[in-house]
Amino acid sequence: MSATVWNLEELRKHIHAKPGDAAPVLDLLESIDRSVDIFRYHMATARDAMKGIVNEAEPQGLGNFMLIFGGDERENEFAFSKIVSEAHFIASLHTARCLWDLFSQLVNTLVIADLMPIKDCNIYRVAKRIPHSPLKERVNLLLESHWYNYLAAFTNTTKHRQLIQHNATISLEENRIGIRIGAFSYASQNFESYWAIEVLKGAIEVKNAIIECGRLLNASYANYDVQSGPGMDRPTSATLLPGR
Repeated sequence: MSATVWNLEELRKHIHAKPGDAAPVLDLLESIDRSVDIFRYHMATARDAMKGIVNEAEPQGLGNFMLIFGGDERENEFAFSKIVSEAHFIASLHTARCLWDLFSQLVNTLVIADLMPIKDCNIYRVAKRIPHSPLKERVNLLLESHWYNYLAAFTNTTKHRQLIQHNATISLEENRIGIRIGAFSYASQNFESYWAIEVLKGAIEVKNAIIECGRLLNASYANYDVQSGPGMDRPTSATLLPGR
């Protein structure tokens, strides 16, 4: 199997092979699968929102300055493209972040010895309860990463506080035009300003980490006693030690 693919069908087969009600677990897998497609849609739409409107070949061209400062006949089209960009940018970051809460529900159901109630389950709490294993190490690596923390801070800020600046910008120093995301602070952490495309690439990294973690989850779940079932007999720490 390719290292760039999480084999969901393999996990579905493992789940079906064990006793218990598989339907809720399979619904979680389907939700993760669909969420990845939703992320790709929002990411691509945010990335391409201003294509064909701004002149990327000549960032410092007069037409671009007229669009940004007003006076171009396409001003309304440009304003709409900025709203499209912001809406899909926010949605892509929220989707990438929410993927990990869905994943935490899946891990909680399949490999956590002391099953947490759904309302208490999130990726931080699950990471603490995963027995020592490559899966635990990879999830912790994600949680320590810059881009996961950026997405967590961004999504919490835009949900509960305010929207973050999302401005069309011409950089004379970089000879570049695009969307610039403003700097912001959250929970005593300061996050610098980035070009939107840089943040979207960071969101892709966060989304792609679920592929590695998913492959490790497949191996962990396949390795413990076939008589254990989703939400029934829970695995012990020993069952998650590296075996593949």
